[in-house]
Amino acid sequence: MTPKLISDTEFNRLLNISERNHERTEAFLSKGASLFSLPGYVPPPGYCLMMALDGKQCRLIKDGITAYAVKIITGKYIVPEKTHCTQVMVWRTFLPEYQAALHGLAKLFFAWLLETYEIIVTDQEQTGDGRRFWEYRINDAIADPQYEVMIWDGTKEKGELSLIQSSEEFVSKWSPYAWGINPEIHPQRLLVISKVKAANPPE
Repeated sequence: MTPKLISDTEFNRLLNISERNHERTEAFLSKGASLFSLPGYVPPPGYCLMMALDGKQCRLIKDGITAYAVKIITGKYIVPEKTHCTQVMVWRTFLPEYQAALHGLAKLFFAWLLETYEIIVTDQEQTGDGRRFWEYRINDAIADPQYEVMIWDGTKEKGELSLIQSSEEFVSKWSPYAWGINPEIHPQRLLVISKVKAANPPE
């Protein structure tokens, strides 16, 4: 479910500490990971993009330190019989020496998820940075005719999909509807970008 706003996250605080970052990077690699080729992205010298063997976590690593990390979870309750994915634990370092390597990476990874799963939805809780990232991706998708952008409201019986027609409608109506701090409501509202045409979603 999605997107209750939160201030910060434990993984963010831990990965920002170099010693803990190194420990968590070692733990990630020890569980099994392989080099991952992301279309459109070439890691700079010294960097490697690694995907967990189960395909549920990806990290950009240099010298045993994670510069970018994302976990992926999947489900099937948005569009019947279609698997969707959600990015969780999205993190990037703020250290300046890594920024050139991170340029465009999050957007390219998001695009790869859409190509791979065809449906991607917001995660249950987001920081302000997470919200801004999604707002950019939603506006990009609204402008692209190959995608549909919707909101799924789990507070309605069986869930309810509503098509978002324009960026103006998203900003004025659906963004404040989806994001907020009510723990009973906002974790039940998902924003959806899909390459699969939903079956007559209500407008």
